[in-house]
Amino acid sequence: MKARWIIAGPGLVAGLCLVACSAGDEQVDGRNASKVIALAKGAAQAAFESLSGELGKAIAEGGTTRAIPVCSSKAGSLTARIAEEQGVEMKRLSDRPRNPGQRATGEDLAALESMRADPKPQVAWSDDGSAVVRLPIVINNALCLKCHGGANDVDAETREALATLYPEDEATGYSMDDLRGIWRIEVPPTLQSAEVE
Repeated sequence: MKARWIIAGPGLVAGLCLVACSAGDEQVDGRNASKVIALAKGAAQAAFESLSGELGKAIAEGGTTRAIPVCSSKAGSLTARIAEEQGVEMKRLSDRPRNPGQRATGEDLAALESMRADPKPQVAWSDDGSAVVRLPIVINNALCLKCHGGANDVDAETREALATLYPEDEATGYSMDDLRGIWRIEVPPTLQSAEVE
């Protein structure tokens, strides 16, 4: 896949905007990067809210050990439903996944690693006109540390439940503001040409 990367950091964006922006939209090769980033952020936010709602209910009913099966049994279907509703393809990836099927590799891993220094959205354009948007997933809620934190954050019962459901779990040891992973969201050309509400 030939791709042109845009790292939406302040310096590069400012430079690109001086050369190629019109009406406040970041244009690269005649394509609107700002629009696809906004579409991807909307999809990621909808998925996050859906999953957070399910996790919140489970935690209220029985603590973090009750929430762990929500991630293993519902996260995939919730994400697929949101992706279909939004007209995109999306998945969460990490270099330290809980689910081995969500391991970042290749260009996704390179994007994740570059986001450690500058956690900004990135866009790559495919030959077919699709945009691949990668968004950082940052730990910004102390509740996340109940399952993803260090030994002092994750209680023994939760560690045991995680070990049972995810024997290859690598998704612990995080602190607040750590990069946990990325959203990889493919925005098709047809959606790029539609009006954003």
